[in-house]
Parts: sequence; structure tokens; C-alpha cells
Amino acid sequence: MNVFEKQKLASDGQIFTYYPPKNFFIGAVSIPHSGETIPDEFKEYLIDDFTTLSKDVDTAVDQLVEIERLNEAGIAVIKANVHRVCVDLNRPKETAALNWKQNSHGVEIVTKELEDSDRALLTQKYYAPYYEMLKALLNELKREHPRPSFIDLHSMPSTPTQYHLNITPNQDMERPDFCVSDISGKSCEKAFIDFVSDELAKSYDKVYQNKPYFGGHVTRHIDATFPEANNIQIEIKRGIYLKEAQRVLDTELVEKLKPVLTDALIATFKKFA
Repeated sequence: MNVFEKQKLASDGQIFTYYPPKNFFIGAVSIPHSGETIPDEFKEYLIDDFTTLSKDVDTAVDQLVEIERLNEAGIAVIKANVHRVCVDLNRPKETAALNWKQNSHGVEIVTKELEDSDRALLTQKYYAPYYEMLKALLNELKREHPRPSFIDLHSMPSTPTQYHLNITPNQDMERPDFCVSDISGKSCEKAFIDFVSDELAKSYDKVYQNKPYFGGHVTRHIDATFPEANNIQIEIKRGIYLKEAQRVLDTELVEKLKPVLTDALIATFKKFA
């Protein structure tokens, strides 16, 4: 069963949504933190305040790219639908379920702990399928491309909170427009990260590499599993597309960003196919 057949079974529109490439396949984009669905199994463990729970969601990142154009260019897109406070797909499997005891602003969001047996069941249900799909995508890409290409797409707050400063001290208080990361040079060839950075820099002034982020668990997992891949994480500053306090898209900013980001992804995947 190839990945195009597998997606019909794996993607039920609840755990994640899969947008398959058309006719040919040159790369894959993952969007693991934009989901806003809280399954019933998690509600007893969380506070009843969706606004507070959603402070760290990568709001509407899937709306910042033209998915149909990506698919036409041979690029697959997988977007998680489950809220990251339930299962954080950018964390190790063992700690992913209810990973966030507090949000990044220090507000308690988990009201009670999971039993180990429940944690195992929820992880298997909501975490494992996403990683199974990532593995299927990369294996399918390897059939045609000895060095497959993969990008994990996120957004970041414009200003770090104390939580972020504790992880990466001394970082700038104003984030760049984009942070492109490759585990500090480990997860892709230099030309790959330089190319996508240069494409983004044609339209945005501040495109940094590995500052303030170095690459999350998805990037590290793909690097460990497919070390030959060109594999990066892109963080988008929320202030360049979002009214952050209200978590509302700024239409004018989105209209500027969407073609730039889409073109940069397509150009990069085509260049390294």
C-alpha cells in the first residue's frame, strides 16, 4: 500500500487532514500545531477556558499557504486537527499527552494528571497516526528522491514570554519575521536552508537561521529516522499575519504573506527534487 492509498484510511478528518500531491510527489509539509479540536476524552483534564487553552496554538498556519497550489506542484500537506494542549505532536511520544501543565504565560491549564494506562491509549490514538503518516510520506518520497525534502511549519509569538526565555535565554525580545532551523546545520544540506531563507528574504526583512529556534521534535525525529533528508522547521512570526491579542487573521497581511510563503515552498521543493 503506497502513501496515496494509505491516506484514505489514515485521514478521517478528525486526527489530521491529509492533502495529497497531484500526479507526482516532490516533498511534504507538516503543520502539527494549528489544530483546535479538543476531543471529549481530554475535557475532564483541562480547564474550561478555550481562550486560555489556545494561547500557544499556531493559529491558522494552514491558511497561510495555498494548499491546492502546493498539491499541484507535487507537495503533500498534513495538518493536525487535535489541539496541542491535548497531544503536542512536536514533543516526544512519552510526554506528548497533556504536555502543557501551564500555557506559555504561566496559567495552569491541566486540572488532573493522566493515569499511565490512559496516557498510553490516548497517545496511541492521537499521536501515533500522525507519525505513521510522516513515515509513510518520507518512505514514498525516497522511492523517487534519494534525498527527500520535508518542512515542518509553525508560528511563533512576536515577543517571547518568560517560558521561552527560560528555554533560550538572552534571545531578542522582538522575533524575526521567520526563523528557519535545521538543528544548527544537522538536518539538511546548507544549500537547502539557505535557498528557502533567501526566497523568504525577498519579501521580508528579518529571516534568521536557528535563532531563536533550532528545530523541534518533528525535525529531530525525521532527522533520526531519515538522516539523508533535507528537513527543516519554519517558524512564522504571528505579528506578520495575525492580530495576536484577539487571534484574528489580518486580511491585508495574510494576502501579502500567503503567495510569498507558497512560492518559497514550491521553489525550494522543485530546486531540490
